Amino acid sequence: MPIQRPRASLLLLGVFAGASAACGPKPSTTPLGLGPLALAEQASLAQRKPAAARPHSAARAASAPAAPIALATKSNDDDDSATEHDASSEKPSAESKSKAKAAPAFAGLFAGKDVAIFRISGMPERQELDDKARIRVESESATQLRVVLINSEDGSDLCELSAEVQGSAATIDGGQPCFSSEGEGAIHAELTSGTVVLNGDRLSMDAEGSLSVAVGDDELDGDLSYSFKGKRQ
Repeated sequence: MPIQRPRASLLLLGVFAGASAACGPKPSTTPLGLGPLALAEQASLAQRKPAAARPHSAARAASAPAAPIALATKSNDDDDSATEHDASSEKPSAESKSKAKAAPAFAGLFAGKDVAIFRISGMPERQELDDKARIRVESESATQLRVVLINSEDGSDLCELSAEVQGSAATIDGGQPCFSSEGEGAIHAELTSGTVVLNGDRLSMDAEGSLSVAVGDDELDGDLSYSFKGKRQ
């Protein structure tokens, strides 16, 4: 069964509530501002936002100088390659000048010893030694020489040989007659190969050739070797 609240009690509660409202302060129209918790939350957000933005800025700052550094490195590489190119382009000219200055002067008279060896089929080997041998070298051009073997008995020219200069050596042209003689037992000989080498003031010559000897009605074939070593006079 519901309890019936007395009417007098309800009236007293209404009077008390009205009195309390009349005696209390009026509501303020001025904003009270942010509370301590709201301020702390805003401070926390303010600290987190720069922290989040800072790595992005740092990344941009770190990446920004990369282009100038790469350009500088490329520029240095280009300078080095240009320097190497200049050095390589200058080297051949320097070497050619050095070779030109070091080109040997063959021309002159050289005295020393020589040996000529004659080998004829059916006959014993024959050697002719000369400790007063002389060779005269004449320059016909920058690449051509005339090599003259001198007869030590009378000073006449025994034979003249043309040779092509190749640095400090000269190659004797093949098929040139030398050591030929007349009369009985005449020898017809020609050089097939040979080299003349100049080393300072010393000259050496080595040559090979073929020969034939007339003996009566017969003609015998053979070969010869010649070697000379001498010093400029």
